[in-house]
Amino acid sequence: MSLIFQTKSVTVDEQTLYGSMGVLENAVIVFFWVGEKPKLGSLTATLPDKSGSQLLGDRDEVVSRVIGDKVASKYDRIALVSTNLPLGFEGREVLRLLNELMSE
Repeated sequence: MSLIFQTKSVTVDEQTLYGSMGVLENAVIVFFWVGEKPKLGSLTATLPDKSGSQLLGDRDEVVSRVIGDKVASKYDRIALVSTNLPLGFEGREVLRLLNELMSE
C-alpha cells in the first residue's frame, strides 16, 4: 500500500502555481505553492460539517478555508490544506487548479 499524490500546475503571471492532493481513507491532504520546491504554508483543518481551524500561519487563511470547505464537502472527509502563496496572489487561480485536481 502506498500514498499517491496527484499534482498539477498552471502558469500565472510568469509564476508556476502547483497543487497536490492525496486522498486517505479518512482525510484529504492538499498543498498549494508557487515555485519549484514545495513549501508548507498556512495550514487549515476542516471537518465535513465545514467547521474548521487555522492551525498555522494566517497570510492565506481565507483561501485555505474556502479550499477546506470545498474538499471536506466533496469527499466527506477531514481536509488538511496548506497554502504558500506570494502576497497578492490571485485566489481564483488556486480554486481553478483545485477544481482540476478534484475532477480526476
